[in-house]
Amino acid sequence: MLKNRPLCPVCAGEMKKNGTTSKGTTRWRCKSPHCGASTIKQRHDLVHAAAFRTFHAHATGTLSLSQAASAQGCSRWTLQRRFTTFWLIDVPNTPDPNRIHDQIFIDGTYTSAGCLLIASTIDNVLCWHWATSETTKAYTALLSQLAPPLCVVLDGGQGALSTIKKLWPNTKIQRCLIHAQRVVRRHVTTRPRTQAGKAILALARGLTHIHTLEQAAQWAATLHQFGQVYRTFLNEKTILPPERNPTGTKTEYTHQSVRRAYFSLRNLYRKNWLFSYLTPPDNALEPHRWAATTNSLEGGINSQLKFIARAHRGRGGEHQRKMLEWWLHAKTPLPDDPIEIARQHNWGKDQLTKVHILTHNENQANHETGRPALYDNAIPNEYNHNLGIRKGWPGT
Repeated sequence: MLKNRPLCPVCAGEMKKNGTTSKGTTRWRCKSPHCGASTIKQRHDLVHAAAFRTFHAHATGTLSLSQAASAQGCSRWTLQRRFTTFWLIDVPNTPDPNRIHDQIFIDGTYTSAGCLLIASTIDNVLCWHWATSETTKAYTALLSQLAPPLCVVLDGGQGALSTIKKLWPNTKIQRCLIHAQRVVRRHVTTRPRTQAGKAILALARGLTHIHTLEQAAQWAATLHQFGQVYRTFLNEKTILPPERNPTGTKTEYTHQSVRRAYFSLRNLYRKNWLFSYLTPPDNALEPHRWAATTNSLEGGINSQLKFIARAHRGRGGEHQRKMLEWWLHAKTPLPDDPIEIARQHNWGKDQLTKVHILTHNENQANHETGRPALYDNAIPNEYNHNLGIRKGWPGT
């Protein structure tokens, strides 16, 4: 018997060649006189692999569905039908829980599919988590997948800070210097009118030009000198107008914007969150690559995700999530072959079966169990105590 000869799909008996189809494909017929079933050999795995390869290129690139269909020589509706089960495939998001990294960058970006929290190194994506906003609970779900790193760089969100203090109490914190500059610029604007405002803005702008401990010490001395020189200016107070001050005793700081900008830098310096990148511990593997900003995450990852989401702005919800997750998976340190991932999930058909089973079970719910049915086809005529007495109800 030929090694690649198929078995009969009806009786599992031996088959033989029986001419060809109109397309030239070899036809096989069962040798059993009681069966005689006819079929052809099909390689569904190759067909699905080719279709999924097109799906992955479409999901992680910027080609529209029409352009991808034109390259495949079919209509966009045909291609969309082929992609139906591929959207159900789970994208692996399993970082190494024992790997200790030198620096980890964390940040959140907002899309129409929700808030996407990402943890990465300077080169690769480590893991991600979808949430509604950057809360402590969301960052806990993200960072609990990783081992405590030596240092974490963040933009200063309160949810991330609370999570790091709870999960990684011994990890150094590096506040992104670009975001520290933005806070000062938000308070005093880019063109301050007072001399103190110009001085604190110049101090903030000098943060990104510090590369040695000597420069950091000089900057800290200048910040201290600013506080001494402008102490009287920062502490000036003004009596509130009568409509806000009926008693005539309430006051407020006259130069609140400059004061807030100064204290934002002073608090970061006192917490040792400004220059952690200059003092890596001895067990750091690549101390020369320690960074002071989240540019590698915001510019190299978040901006690309926004670009893909904008190119496929017709996709929303779960479909957009899958597209962004496939792109993130490709940027992980050791990404698995997407074709093998899809093959292990049976090209999404296993998940589709689970959906059908779940829907079928939910439809069997009734009022006796207390669970509402997924859908009903009529309004009950019998009395139901949980509805109360309503106008027009039968029997009223």
